[in-house]
Amino acid sequence: MSVLKKRVVFFLLDGARPDILNQELALGNLPNIARHIVEPGSNQSMVTVFPSTTGPAYLPFITGMHPGTCNIPGIRWFDKTSYAQRGWSFKSFRSYVGLETYLMNHDLNPTIKTAYDLFNEPYSVMNMINRGVRKKNNTTRFSRIWYYYYAHLTDHWSFIDKVTTHSIISIINNKPNFDYIFAVYPSVDEYSHIGSPFHARTREAYRDFDSQVGAIVKSLKDKGVLEETLFVLTSDHGLSETKTHFDIGPYLESKGIRTFFYTQIFKMRFEAASMVSGNGMAHLYFKNDKKWESGRTSIEDLLQKGLLLDELRHRREIEFITGVSQNGSIHILNDKGHAAFSIQNDQVHYEWQHQDPLSLKIPGNTQRKAHFSLDESYALTWDSHTPDLFYQLSKIFESPRSGDLIVSARSGFDLRDRFEHPEHKSSHGALCSEHMKIPLITNIKITRGTTLRSMDVFPTLLKAVGKPIPDGLDGKSLI
Repeated sequence: MSVLKKRVVFFLLDGARPDILNQELALGNLPNIARHIVEPGSNQSMVTVFPSTTGPAYLPFITGMHPGTCNIPGIRWFDKTSYAQRGWSFKSFRSYVGLETYLMNHDLNPTIKTAYDLFNEPYSVMNMINRGVRKKNNTTRFSRIWYYYYAHLTDHWSFIDKVTTHSIISIINNKPNFDYIFAVYPSVDEYSHIGSPFHARTREAYRDFDSQVGAIVKSLKDKGVLEETLFVLTSDHGLSETKTHFDIGPYLESKGIRTFFYTQIFKMRFEAASMVSGNGMAHLYFKNDKKWESGRTSIEDLLQKGLLLDELRHRREIEFITGVSQNGSIHILNDKGHAAFSIQNDQVHYEWQHQDPLSLKIPGNTQRKAHFSLDESYALTWDSHTPDLFYQLSKIFESPRSGDLIVSARSGFDLRDRFEHPEHKSSHGALCSEHMKIPLITNIKITRGTTLRSMDVFPTLLKAVGKPIPDGLDGKSLI
């Protein structure tokens, strides 16, 4: 890095896939991104977090922490301990859709600092997570939800992107002391849901965004601060086309298990809760000995009681189911097999029965067990269908709000149907390569190390502008 930057403009292009973005760059359709960000800097792919879902997957960029550490394990969750103490209460469950998005700041682990705490004059644009920002610097504090509601009714998501750009340019022109802008562009994600990640209208959204970048670059140049501005362009998740829906909440009910799930939340005396995110993953919670206060139900208890685990693991819609053992190890089950792993001193100990459910290519292994470091696990899984699985599962289960079981859907399927309007033609949230791989494009040089995760972006940009990096982050600086 040749010049210390003085300010950050962070572009969150929600739902952008690195393969499509690079195709558009190669075709010359993104000239502003190519000239002003890629050419002077770096263009790489990295892994996002599980769940790969809008909202929770923003957290690493703003805090340097995994959603599990932040205690926001999905856009929907159920808190067994809170429910045992309070019963039906909005402190016991959450769905970060509509008005409830305003509760994310409150639900975020209170010990964690955000970028808005660390920069002197930070701004938030179209971002639902903005704890620490001054009210006047949250430029879409009240209007964001109405813009989203309008776009939901009209499908004019590109309009929101233009509003985001207008807000950024207004900050550049009128707030000369700004040193951080986090801005969300939702149209790629929304047009992908409406049609496909590969649809012509979705690709047009990438090109429209490039024009927005050009306008912002011009404003910075006119103010004479372009060279001292750090650009970060990334996404929270990718998407895959959805062909078939499997509604897991109603499915549990069809098996005689009274289940709490959205939108069917006005019920009592239920035995399970299903919280779907994205819609490619779900947290499942079960009563333990007919009580909620017993905490997380172990995988041993769930296997012993049946609870449809064998049937679920063999369904074509499910990539894997995972839960935690009484000894703290994490179990992975699917139609291929049953495995378990634990992590001690950054060393992964992995064992499986009969067949490896992850189908990993572990060199020279014939013992149905393997040992490798966490860094090695990243390299081992990068080209697999479940990149960075060992780290991601270990982190999400750190959240007390995570389910007894976590279900990850197979690509081409999702876990929500009849209550979804409009119907999603593409999904995210799962721990699969199409959802987990995201771009990282910056106008500074970044050398890829042994790992590259979305948590690493936050300490990297702090270092690039000369700010101290807080202790204890999940991420690490890449420069």
